[in-house]
Amino acid sequence: MRLRSEVFVVEQNCIYLDLDDKDPKSIHLFASAKGAASGAAARAVVRLVPPGVSYDEPSIGRVAIDLASRGSGLGEELMMRSVRSCYRRWPGQGIRISAQQYLIGFYQRLGFATVGEGYLEDDIPHIEMFRPWAGLSYWQVQHEESVRAFSDCLRNLPVRLLQGTEEKWGGMQVLEHLRRSEQSTWSYLEKKSQADPFELLACDLDSDARGIGLLRALDSDERWTDPTPGGLLSPSPCSDIDAERAVDDWKNAIDIGYEQLSALYAAPEWWKVQVFKHPIAGRIGFLDTLAFGVAHVRHHMRQLMRIAESSP
Repeated sequence: MRLRSEVFVVEQNCIYLDLDDKDPKSIHLFASAKGAASGAAARAVVRLVPPGVSYDEPSIGRVAIDLASRGSGLGEELMMRSVRSCYRRWPGQGIRISAQQYLIGFYQRLGFATVGEGYLEDDIPHIEMFRPWAGLSYWQVQHEESVRAFSDCLRNLPVRLLQGTEEKWGGMQVLEHLRRSEQSTWSYLEKKSQADPFELLACDLDSDARGIGLLRALDSDERWTDPTPGGLLSPSPCSDIDAERAVDDWKNAIDIGYEQLSALYAAPEWWKVQVFKHPIAGRIGFLDTLAFGVAHVRHHMRQLMRIAESSP
């Protein structure tokens, strides 16, 4: 509340009643400096408003970052965690916000789109924005688009770069690694679906952080080693370099995988619990498991680009 007053009332020179009747109904998420003294203002705050209070859908509001933390990425981290918190608390619903208009670009990068015309709220220009529910069908489309881009990169590799070695993978080994990884994930989720979701660990801020960390690592230039016993995800060079057939087989396996998930994970409770144990990141929720599949393909698409660039 102290940070909100510092930002919304003092800094923005706006005299209004910040504390309202929505606060007791909301979930409050905040970030504090390590070792902060009791009573010190938070570094960042946000409130998650349940459906039926501000809008029919859940809403994220009162987003405030202190001056010292702006530009550090803390605001993006806060919003990423807020979106995950909304999705796992109210699965199946999108998120609607009232955004200050100068922050439209920031929220667009987080998946929100503007709705309607702008308006004044406490004499400050605002606009409504909406982020749709990211369910299973959403992630299937994202996965298919990533596979399509990967396949284009694979087709552009010269034949001699499709066949790799034990020390340096070729394009076909990268593809086989992805297939093995996805088969392992589908198999894990199939077994996990036999559990009662009400008896599994609930997603929380820690599992959210593990999911976000995993996706960021895959989106970086960080190099990975096979974490599985005996290198199960590290294929040896093969003589068969029929890339088109291999890609078609891969796409069919992905279609079957999502079809199975649609049947096994139809209950909304699955979005609230930790369903997958990544060998490096640890236990994560269903949303981040699906996001991992997409990010993993994109990560190895960049590997194909490096293979092409390294060739004389």
